[in-house]
Amino acid sequence: MNLHTKFWPICPRPQPDESLLSWFERVAHKYSMSPAVLLNVVRQADASPRTPSEASVAQHLYERPVADRLATLAQLTDSEKAGLWPPLTEWELKAGTYAAYCPYCCKDDLSQHRTPYGRQSWQQSWYTVCQAHGIALVVRNLAHTPAHRSFWSRVQIGSDAQYSHADRYRSYRVLSEPAVRSNILGCLVEIERCTAEALSGITPNLYVWGKLSAAQFLMVLGDLTTWSLTHFEPVRCWSAAEELTPTEMKEGQGLIGRTGRMLGSDCSNHQGTRCLSDVANPKVRGAALFTAHALMATCHTAASDRRSGKTSQDRQNACLTHAAPASRRWLAHRQSYWPREYRRAHWIDVDAMEQNHT
Repeated sequence: MNLHTKFWPICPRPQPDESLLSWFERVAHKYSMSPAVLLNVVRQADASPRTPSEASVAQHLYERPVADRLATLAQLTDSEKAGLWPPLTEWELKAGTYAAYCPYCCKDDLSQHRTPYGRQSWQQSWYTVCQAHGIALVVRNLAHTPAHRSFWSRVQIGSDAQYSHADRYRSYRVLSEPAVRSNILGCLVEIERCTAEALSGITPNLYVWGKLSAAQFLMVLGDLTTWSLTHFEPVRCWSAAEELTPTEMKEGQGLIGRTGRMLGSDCSNHQGTRCLSDVANPKVRGAALFTAHALMATCHTAASDRRSGKTSQDRQNACLTHAAPASRRWLAHRQSYWPREYRRAHWIDVDAMEQNHT
């Protein structure tokens, strides 16, 4: 079928909260194409085009000429265009493709006789828990999916939903469940909700996070999650965010379960540090956010068997005392950019700690 026409003869309409990549995948599926091949058609590539990788398709879709042509071919309304091209937050996952999703959201789509689609929130690196269903996002397995069929599989959705055991985490709403499980989920929901608000310019709660503007909160959160995800010791098999205690491993397995590694680092392209956007696995990102909550929040509930004390400074000291010297030096350097008043009121002096260890 020749798609070099003024309008597409078949084009599914985007859902209000659907991401641009998800909608483009659904369009490509209608024409039995991979998103990368359809992108070349939209870009009007020459006879021997260089097909972009699946991971880079999302970036190309934001290019102005591509966006304008897509809007014309799909006859998108102004509201549909605004919904598909929202402002970028700079916290999007770098993987490009959908690495994580909520199978229960997709089951809801199927029950409403609607094609499952990818939500915009699933491609945000800070989003690891589906707040509608109270479960951690699961990894979407596309290893055995043909390129021209990169859509949401009913079989995969059913399998992932059964694996995720949503009822285990109803403790966020039902107090009869074990308290520790509720605390872990509650911490993740709280810090992710605050992150979303900060990205919208809303100042964080002073009594929970200290005196920080929205931008300052995001800076501190970005530094702490990067610190906890980065391998500062060459012989370590996982990052500080995955140094889970037995209680965390048992009670939070479905939310922040550890991914054991055989290598010292899985950073791509020989990166020095690894931030949330670099990590596809939602449980690893969830562990980093849980660690950040423990270090930042004034009222973090003891959801593990860590001997961390009651104050944030006690937890910081317990966590950093046994950290690699390189990691303390890195964090001390990053602290120099934080607001001085906030550091004085809510943080231990990591630089002084490092000097005492030398």
